Amino acid sequence: MLDRTVVLWGPAHPHASHSTKNYPLHLAGENKLGFKYGNLHAFEGEKKVPMSNLFVSMLKAVDMPTEKFADSTGEMTELRG
Repeated sequence: MLDRTVVLWGPAHPHASHSTKNYPLHLAGENKLGFKYGNLHAFEGEKKVPMSNLFVSMLKAVDMPTEKFADSTGEMTELRG
């Protein structure tokens, strides 16, 4: 069962804000899901993408064919091999 598990961990929104700027997240799961672990990514400036792209990537990793989630613009290719 854990071979198909992805865990996303992050802190609660500070000060009742819904901002995702400088929002630290940790992604963990089985290596066979195709994620590249052990890296730190900063998605800001020209690299800025909606956080919902992360959810699209997570769903695809567990074989849930998903092209869009909320305001996503696609998969976070930087996270998957």
